[in-house]
Amino acid sequence: MGPFDIFEKMPGGRPYRLLGSHPDGKHVALQAKEHHAGRSAVWEQETGHIVWKPERAIALAWLSNGTQIGALREASTAPYEFALYTWPDTQLLHRCPLSPPPECGWMVDLVISPSGDLALCHWIDQSEAGFEFIDITPQGVFHDFQASYFLEGTNDVTRAVFSPGGESWVFGYKMYEVWWAPDPEDIDTYDQPARGGEYSLGTLQVFRKKQPLTRTIPLIATLPAGWLPADPDAEEVLSLEDPVFLDEHHVQIRLPSGEIQVHQVPSE
Repeated sequence: MGPFDIFEKMPGGRPYRLLGSHPDGKHVALQAKEHHAGRSAVWEQETGHIVWKPERAIALAWLSNGTQIGALREASTAPYEFALYTWPDTQLLHRCPLSPPPECGWMVDLVISPSGDLALCHWIDQSEAGFEFIDITPQGVFHDFQASYFLEGTNDVTRAVFSPGGESWVFGYKMYEVWWAPDPEDIDTYDQPARGGEYSLGTLQVFRKKQPLTRTIPLIATLPAGWLPADPDAEEVLSLEDPVFLDEHHVQIRLPSGEIQVHQVPSE
C-alpha cells in the first residue's frame, strides 16, 4: 500500500499499518502507532476520511465477504473484548470478554480466518508473545482460554497469516536483533561484519487451527564473509517481513538478509 499521509489523523497520529482491505475496494482498516482512546479505524480510500472509529479499538478485521467486521478492543469490565458487527451498518452482533494470561503484555493485532470461524488475538510483552483464540459461531463469539499459545524468549514476531483455505496459518519470529554479528547477543557489535556462512535467524511456526505443529520451519540466512547491511538500523534488516502463502502448501518469506525463501508447509 502507498503512503499513509493522505489519510485523516487519529488521536494517536496518522495510520502507519494496513490491517485489511474491504472487498469493495473502497475502504481500508488501518492502525495508528499510539494508544489514545483507540488506535484503529476504517477509512475511505478515495477521500482519506475516517468513516468508522469504534471506541478503544486496537485492531479490526473484516469477515463473511465483508458483511461483518470484528474488533479487538480494550474493555471496561475485562482487560479486552472481541466484538462482532455488521458492515456497513456497524450494528453489534456479539461480544465476549477476553482475559489473557497474567504474563500477557498488551494486545496488538487481530487476524480472522478466511472461513470466518476463528479470530487470532495477538499480544506481545518485553520478551514474550502469544495468541488468544476466539471461536466465531452463528450463536455467538467465545474466548477459548484453554487454547492460548505462549512464545518465550522473543517478541520479535511477524503478523499471523492464514492459508487461502484457512486450515493452516503461520507466523515467524526472530531471536536476535543483531543477527549477523560475531556475537548476536552483544548489541554493541552491530557495526561488525559477518564472518560468513549460515545464520539461524528464527522460525516459522505452523498451526492447524489452534494447534501448533511440532515440525517448524527454520529460517536460515546464508551470508558471504564481510557482509554488513548498508543501514544496520533499517527496519528491513532488524525485522522479518510478514510471510505470504503462495497456495495451501507453500509459504514465502523475505529474510533480513534480502533472501526470499519458499518453504513447504509441514503436513503434521
